[in-house]
Amino acid sequence: MQVNFARVSVALPMFAAVLVATRGGAAFSGVTTIGAAWLFLSVVSSYAMADSIFFTAARRIGVTTALSIGSMYPLWAALWGTLVGGEPFGWGRAVGTCLAVAGIVWLVRLSGTTDPERPAAGRAAGVALAIATSILWAANSVSVKRGAQGHELPQENTIRYGIGDLLLLPQMLRERGAGRAVPARRFVPLLPAIVCDAVIGSVCYVYGLSHTDLAVGATLTSLAPLISVPVGLAVGEETWSVPRFGAVVTTVAGVVLLVMP
Repeated sequence: MQVNFARVSVALPMFAAVLVATRGGAAFSGVTTIGAAWLFLSVVSSYAMADSIFFTAARRIGVTTALSIGSMYPLWAALWGTLVGGEPFGWGRAVGTCLAVAGIVWLVRLSGTTDPERPAAGRAAGVALAIATSILWAANSVSVKRGAQGHELPQENTIRYGIGDLLLLPQMLRERGAGRAVPARRFVPLLPAIVCDAVIGSVCYVYGLSHTDLAVGATLTSLAPLISVPVGLAVGEETWSVPRFGAVVTTVAGVVLLVMP
């Protein structure tokens, strides 16, 4: 929660400044109630609530298991896009989505994270919370895509981060009052990473989802475990193996099928 609040605090003024500079007094002209409602849902389905649910699940069943379940969210987003949005979803795209998601889950399982033994009590609840996280992350993809319709990118991100600030600030004040908040200076070394993630990454994320079908956009935005493989190998945190090679090939094959015309 505190990391997400730091992301919001850095990104919001940047997007707001761009919005005012490009639109002036008409900064929020054209914003619809329905669009704002979708953006509100996207915030709730990500850093305002879903992330907390994920970490609660991780405490019960371990980070690796929780992330493996949560990483299935592109499947639910693709189903929404097909059944509700009327997006095309032929055999090639269906197989590609399943392969990519299976490869990502496989990579997560091979990440080298060894979770301690968890007591049986609470595991069912942990699995349920991880599934809920997966559904909420899918809802975030859907909401960002729907909320982008008719809105310019600076408008959408200013609204999203503004809502996030309003939702996270009361929680931060409560944590600070209880003496549990991390000092703000601890986040200063993380500023470059926060800018890359919350500003540059958010621009790419919103633009990508708003200009692709959900089966493609949601799946491609879930590829962090794949992108991290060469980085992990380069810094010596991961080792190459036949299973990891198989997971990479599976994921890449799924991506190729997804983006093929």
